[in-house]
This record gives sequence, structure tokens and C-alpha cells, in this order.
Amino acid sequence: MNNLRLKNILLCLVLIFLYQSSIVLAQVSPTSAIVKGSITDEQGSVIVGAKVLAKNLSTNLIRETTVSENGEYLLNQLPPGSYEVRISADGFANQVIKDFNLELGTEAKLNLQLKLSATSDIIEVNATDSTNANTSSVESATNVGVDRINGLPINKRDFLDFTLTTPRVVRDRTPSVGVIAGTGLSFNGQPGRSNNVTIDGLDNNESVTGAVRATFSQEAVQEFQVVSDNFSAEFGRALGGVVNIVTKAGGNSFHGNLFFLTRNDKTSSRDVFAPAKTPYRQYQFGATLGGPIKKDKIFFFTSFERLSIKKSNLVTINDDSVRAAANQGFFFRNGSVPVAVNTSTGLVRLDANVSSNDTLFVRYNFSGSFDGALEPFGGLVAESNGGTQILTDSSLAINNTYVNSQLNFINETRFLYGNRDQNLFADNNGPRVQLLAPEGLILFGRPALLPQPRIEKFYHIINNVTVPRQKHRVKFGADFIFADPDPNKTKVPLFGGGFALFQPLNFETLTGIKGAPSLTSLQALDPSLRTPEQRAFLTFLGAALPTNVMGFPTGVKLPDLGLPLVYAQGFGDSRVRIGQKAFSCFFQDDLTINSKLLIKAGVRYDIIRTKETPNNNGNFSPRLALAYRPTQKLYLRAAYGLYFGTPLFGLATLTQLTTTKQSVKVPVLTFPFSVLPFALPGHKFPEGDLPAGVTFTPQLSTSFSFDPNLRNSYSQQLITGVDYSLNNNTKLSLNYSYVRGIKIVSVRNINPIIRPTNDPIASQLQGRVDTTKGDIFEYESAFDSYYNGLTISLNQNIKNRLTILAHYTFSKAIDNFIDIASNQQETIDSLNIRQERALSLQDVRNRFVLSGVFKLDRLANPWLRNFQVSTILNLESGKPYNLLAGTDLNGSGDSPPGDRPILNGVSLARNVGITPNFASVDMRLSRNFIFDEKYKIEFLVEGFNLFNHTNISDLDRIFTPNAQNQFNLPPQENGRFIAPTSRFRNAFSPRQIQLGAKITF
Repeated sequence: MNNLRLKNILLCLVLIFLYQSSIVLAQVSPTSAIVKGSITDEQGSVIVGAKVLAKNLSTNLIRETTVSENGEYLLNQLPPGSYEVRISADGFANQVIKDFNLELGTEAKLNLQLKLSATSDIIEVNATDSTNANTSSVESATNVGVDRINGLPINKRDFLDFTLTTPRVVRDRTPSVGVIAGTGLSFNGQPGRSNNVTIDGLDNNESVTGAVRATFSQEAVQEFQVVSDNFSAEFGRALGGVVNIVTKAGGNSFHGNLFFLTRNDKTSSRDVFAPAKTPYRQYQFGATLGGPIKKDKIFFFTSFERLSIKKSNLVTINDDSVRAAANQGFFFRNGSVPVAVNTSTGLVRLDANVSSNDTLFVRYNFSGSFDGALEPFGGLVAESNGGTQILTDSSLAINNTYVNSQLNFINETRFLYGNRDQNLFADNNGPRVQLLAPEGLILFGRPALLPQPRIEKFYHIINNVTVPRQKHRVKFGADFIFADPDPNKTKVPLFGGGFALFQPLNFETLTGIKGAPSLTSLQALDPSLRTPEQRAFLTFLGAALPTNVMGFPTGVKLPDLGLPLVYAQGFGDSRVRIGQKAFSCFFQDDLTINSKLLIKAGVRYDIIRTKETPNNNGNFSPRLALAYRPTQKLYLRAAYGLYFGTPLFGLATLTQLTTTKQSVKVPVLTFPFSVLPFALPGHKFPEGDLPAGVTFTPQLSTSFSFDPNLRNSYSQQLITGVDYSLNNNTKLSLNYSYVRGIKIVSVRNINPIIRPTNDPIASQLQGRVDTTKGDIFEYESAFDSYYNGLTISLNQNIKNRLTILAHYTFSKAIDNFIDIASNQQETIDSLNIRQERALSLQDVRNRFVLSGVFKLDRLANPWLRNFQVSTILNLESGKPYNLLAGTDLNGSGDSPPGDRPILNGVSLARNVGITPNFASVDMRLSRNFIFDEKYKIEFLVEGFNLFNHTNISDLDRIFTPNAQNQFNLPPQENGRFIAPTSRFRNAFSPRQIQLGAKITF
């Protein structure tokens, strides 16, 4: 199906599902909400001094204020939840709104008109008749509340996956798992390592690689908010998006639940690449309990959850490659390979209402996990390239909110201490082997950065002050983060087990001997595959090399040895200590000009100090937004701002080891010297210090460094939007987003070979930019990105009946980089980054997502009552992929080579291929049985990828030249190279069915 056809289908689906809208909310706080409005009499005159009281229905927390002389009132810093709002004034009938729901980070406007009365009668008012929620919305934000958290089918109950149901968020195609994992989420085409995830307003980001720290049970989440762009000055350290998570608290009544979920291979479909079903077992169970310690004063909430998975990863390396590796002592399996993953999480939260104006809570959460496939394997990656993770991650958070009603200000203080103890083990001793086989580029052997113990401590403190003054709501504050790895228990080995690259060897090119034979990559690895003619030539070559190549020893029996093209190994002390300190302050003013116009202006200052990283003077990021409501139903908004990311100190570790301390040296040997270490026992030098007799030659080495002019990455964001309320329950939104990533930090080799010769050793020694050094991978802020996105979305929320969110995005993402990992930078010429500008791997041209929860409680048929149906539909057009030549065509010495095939005398542009479309439907059906109005038993069945659509996750991207240097490229459609089915190597999960039960009390 071509993209144009998919686009038309998606547009039709948007029209079909014109029930729903993206919730576009005001982001007033990461932990609370606001109620504001006016109180008038029946003639529209302001009732100055009228009292407005809001009582939390769970904890009886009461906040009270009075109407000011301008006729308005403001209730700040209310925890999200259900409230009863009471309005009273002398001479008027009191009014009460029961079960008034406040969502995280939102501002609800509640305008009421009181009637004259000589008595103290109470009039109940329907909130929807007088409420206009989210009046200060200028950001693109989506709230995920309890109904969606409890009702939607989320695989493995990872609540961060709810983020993928919101507009302009896609799965990051750079590593989302493994030792260099990111968040796995790309907002507006920006790197997945540049997001900010907070829990209860405190940092929850792993600062080494930009991943998310361990979380807790989905049952412990009260609500969270996804802000994709133009967040206020209070929020920073993100190029992409912000995810705010608020944990549950206890109340005046005891509540809890028990749940159990299970699935196995009997209820799952066969992987499309497997000849038969593979073993699979998964179960999750857990419990929560919350309630009062002292009524109206002190409350507790606890949660526990356990996930256990015994699955199989499917390796599609063919038998010939497996045998060739085994003949050299590398043993791994293809087909189904068993893997175990276990995670246990726990959370305890204590809340105290010190007074009606002073609240405090303390939260402790813990996560312990075992992952037998830390480094993901499957497809063309063997299990021996995997790794095992044992992780414990814990946090202690304290939050105090004080409201001074007399001075009319609010003070928030938050503190976090976190400890992350991570052990990453290699599944074998190495070396890592990368081999260009007939089925594609395969990997086996020990990963480059394992084993890696890592212990880190985190500290985060925040203090914010909010001062409402007439038409202004001023907020300012500061925070400080300190991250400190333990230098004695944190190590980052760099190719400690060695690295060997096998590619076809053309001896006529390598030696200049006409008529010399060639070896395939498998023949280079496995001597048993060589022909008599090849063995005879290698015998001759082994005898000639000592005479013709200085330093090459005699007696090396080339016919019987593996012949890697390149071999590298790191030696030395790999202990690191890279601390990071981050300070920021902000000022935000929300100015209400009148009932129709709001101006939000703010500025933020960030300064981050990371050891080894060049210092700078910090960054100012101004932000301005306008919101205008010409009619009650129509809402217009526009915003612009600068948003700075956070340097990842994982980059500084490699710089410290190889350049600053120079405690680790990484010699790189090319053929024929690459043969020598691979011929040793274990196919590597002994680990530790540089072996005796091995001379370190700077030109034959790899190092990492920082550009002295390095700057923090930032983005410019310009957002415009129109919201239209079709009725009290349904909103339609149209948004345009322009996001420009500037000075994005990535890596490139600044010292490639620019004067290649037929002699690879001479090229390494004499052909580089700087002939005194080897490969230098420099981290630079020299990269950029562009994103344009148009989103139409609808949201419908009928309380206790229906919640639907649907959105379609047409977008384009362009960049000139891939990731911070040097082995992923597939460039033709690292000195000419400009020619790498092309479609980003994050480009998803068309995307439609529908998620909804439908409760059947009100149906007349008793057999259908208490049923609930929910679904997540995800349709995406194909994504770009990069075609590779599989060989170093220009002789630049890159390993592995990033050269691309040549068509009509010109190298292909980057990412000109396109993968198949993605389609998935997840569905959940449940029924509740209620006993004594206090106990509820829910039985459920969930289907993931319900229609068993094959979604390709990996393919062979290498198209090698033939003897005539011609490339057999796949067919083109609209200028894009369609991925051939013969090149598919792995797929996302097939259909899986899960059964479960939940008891709530």
C-alpha cells in the first residue's frame, strides 16, 4: 500500500471518528490544578467578598478564598481529584457543585450567578452548566486520567505507553533498551534522549543516556499529563516533550485492589519468522491499599506489582553462518532462544494535612529487575551479543505545599534522593564480531560496553513561589540537581573483549597482485570454507608479508586463521567518575487582559556543569504565548519559545577514559595485523593493561573528545492552534507545530582517512587529516533537525460512559544525525555533515491513533450491564531506512562502513528507503460484578495486535556491489526504495491474548 493511499484511508478514518479531540490543556503545575472564575448576582453585578470553598472529597482538605474587588476569585495548588465547591454570600442562596473533577496541570473556570434569598437555602448546580475548563491553554498537552489508565489495553501495563496515544509522539527508532537506551519516545521528531519525565514534580530521568529511571505499578498512578510542545518556563531540560506523573494518595476511607494477569503461547499466534510457535509465559500480579491513619489528617497508600516473563527471541541468522561461527569457537543458536525477564516494584506514600493551608507528603518507591536480554537480540543479532541486567532503583521524595491566604502567596518545596545500582553482565567473553553474511550484517560476541557496573546517586531540590495579583498570576522558582556516580563501582569498558569486523576480502585490491582471489566474509571467518586456490594464495601471502610489511611476524599460517579486516580492543583502567550539577531558575507571568485574552510570558535560565564537558555561561530561554477566546466555543492560541536540553554525561565517560585521563587505550589494527590478536586463544589479547610487546601507535587507535565550542542543544518551537467546543463533552482541535532543533549534540569522526591508498596500513598512518592521530570521535553541537506537523484531533468525554481520543497527524521530520552512539553514525563523509541532511528516522508521514473506553452500565439489557469495551488503534505510514553498500567505497576507514550504494554515478541520499506500514489494534473487554456496593470483581480479556498484522521491525539494509560495481537495488516508488520482503528479518509481536481478574474494595 503506498503512502498516498494510506493517507486517504487515514483521512477517511478521521471523518468517521469525528467524535473525539486531542485534549489541549493549560499546564499550570506538574502536581496540581487551579479553579478560577467570577461570582455575580442575577443582574451581572460583582459580589465582592463572596466566599468560595473547595473540599477534596477523598481527604476533606479544604481551600477557601473570597471574591476580590474585580469580581474574580482564584483557588491555587489544588491536588487533582474530585471536589465539592460551595459558594456563599450574605443575602444570597448558597450554591454547591458536587463531584467537580480537577485534572492534573489544568485550569478550570467556574463562573456562577447567585440568587437573592432571605434564607440559607442551598442550590445544587451542574458543573457543566457553568464550567469552562482549560481556559489558559497554550501548550499542546493531553491528560491521561483514571478512566483511561484503568480501562485501556496497555501491553505489560507500562503506563508510559499511554504517551503513544497522544499527538505527535512516536516510538524512537534509536535504542530504547540496552546499555545506551533512551526514553523510547520521540516528540516532534526530536531525539528520544531529550525528554523530561517527572514524578510528583521531581526528576525521573537517567542522566547517563537520557533513559527513564525505574517506575512503579500502573495502579499507583493518579493521573499524568503529556506535554508535547511549548511548555511554560517552569519546565525545562527537554528539547522534545514533558511527561508529568502524579502518584495516588490515600483518603478517609480504605480502598485497595488485587489483580492477576496471564498469557502464554497457547493464546498467542506464531511469529511470522518462526516455523512453529515458540514457548511463552507471562504473568503479572499485584495489590494496592490506601486509607486513613488519622481521619482528615494523615493518609497512606501502598502498591506492589510483579512481572515475570519467560519468552523466546527469534534469531534469523542462517545455518551456514551459525556453523561458520561455531568452527571458530563462537557458539550461538538460531531460531527460538529462551529469555527471562522479572521486575518487582513497590511504592509507599504518606500524606498529611498539617492544616488547611499546609500539606506534606513523603513517597518511597523501589524497583528491582532481572533482564536476561538487556542488549536486545533477535533477527540478525545473536544471543551472544546480548547481556544480563540486575538493577535496583529506589527514590525518596518529599513535597510540602504552603498557602498563605493573608499574604496571598503559595510556596512549594520538593526534595528527591535516588539511588540506582545497576550491574550489566556480558553473556560471553568476546570478542564482538560483525560479519557481512549473505542474509545481511550479523552480530555475535560480547557487546562493546559490557560488563558495566554502575552506581549513581541523585539529588533534586525545588522551591517555587506563586503570587496571584489581580490580573497577574506570577510564579517563580529555582531547582538544583546533582548526579554522582560512585567512582569505585562504575566502569565503562570500551571494547574490552575486542571487536572484529569481517567483510569480503579482495586480495587484488589489498595486495596489488593481479588475479589474486577474493574471499567472502564467511570464508574470511571460517578457514574450512576456503577453496584450494584460496588456501594456496594465503600460504604464499603468509610467507611474503614479513618481507613486505614491517613488523609482521614470520610463521603466521594464514590459510588456517580467521582473517578480520579490522580488529580493535581497549586496555586500561575503565573506572569513571563524571558528576553533573544542574541549576535553573524561572519567572512566569500569566496575565489575564480580560475574559477573552490571556498572555503567558516567561523566561528560564539553565546552567549545567558536567565534568569533562566544556563549560558555558548557561542558557536563557524566553517563552511567549497568547490565548484568545472570541466566542464561548471558539478558542485561538499561538506560542513561541526556546527549549534547552541536558548534556548526557555518558558522553563524558568515553572522553575521560580515552582523552583526558587516557586511562584506556583502544588500538585499531587493520589487515594483516588484525589477524594476529584474532589468532590468539579466545580470539583476543588478554584483558587488562596493554600486553607486553604490543606497541600503541596513535595513528592506529580510537579516541573520543568534545568540541571546545560545544553548546547545549535547543529547539525553537512555534505552535498555533484552534479549538472548537462542539458541545460540553466534545472538542475539535487543529494544531500546527514547527520545531527546529539547533546545535543538537551528536558525534562524528573528525580524523578520517582523506588520502586512501591500496595499502591500508599506509592509509592509516599517512592518510588522515591529522597524521599523528587515529580515529577521533568528537561530540559536537553541529547537528540540527526540522519538524512540521499538522494535527486534527477530537476528544469526547461523557462521564462514566464514554472516553474517546482520536487524532491524525501529517508531518515531516528532517535531520542530519542518528544518535550519540558512534557506531550508529552511518555517514559517507564525516567531514561533510551537510550532505547527510535528509528524512529523519523519526519521520512518520501519516499517523492515526484512536483510543477509547466505552462503559455499558446504562444499557437496559441486564445481560449487557457492567461490561466495558476499550481499544487502541494505531496506523502509521512506512518509516525511512538507510541503504548501505556494506563496504568502504571511499576508503575513509570507517568501521563499520557508512557508505551508501551508487546510482548513476552518485551515492544515494541518506534514508531514501521506506519500510512497510504499521498497523495494530489492541482491545479489552471486561465485566464487573458488584457485591454489597463495596466490592467489585472484574474479569477481563485483552488482545494485543488483535488482527495479527505483521509489523516488520528489522530488515537487511545492505546492498553490496557485484564484480562490475553495480548495485542490485530494490524497486522505487515515488522516489523511495521499497523494502523487499526477502529482506525482512524480524517483526514486532504477533497477536497475544491475555486473561485477568481484579478485585476492588
